[in-house]
Amino acid sequence: MRPVTGPGSDEAVALAADLAAMALAAGLTPYLAVEVLARSGPDPVAARLGAVLAAAAAGDGLADALDAEAALSPALAPLLTVLAASGRTGAGAGPALARLAASTRARIRRRAMARARTVPVRLLFPLVFLVLPAFLVLTVAPVVLAAVSH
Repeated sequence: MRPVTGPGSDEAVALAADLAAMALAAGLTPYLAVEVLARSGPDPVAARLGAVLAAAAAGDGLADALDAEAALSPALAPLLTVLAASGRTGAGAGPALARLAASTRARIRRRAMARARTVPVRLLFPLVFLVLPAFLVLTVAPVVLAAVSH
């Protein structure tokens, strides 16, 4: 299985955190919430949680399997750590998962804003080397040619 990385990994983690929070709020145990995520979660997260369930079925505890997967998939580590802590202690993980989803979405938004701030710089090349010369050729050149020909 490939680790959860790449441009869409943060979106997948945020969606999985929301789904896990809803599953836990509905009264499911952390194990059943992981089953729901493995079955219905975003593809990269579902695949990794399927491996967690297989390790838990093979005899590892759910919390240990979640910790092992967190070491393999750093992008999923916050989600898996919250679920492992909830499985160990029985504490409610809903608020922590909601904060994780909100902070992940805020990070996505900050990255998008940083990319948007680079747009004017990237548009400078076509403006200077394509649009302005075309403007000069179409507006100034006819006036200069008309003045020179008379």
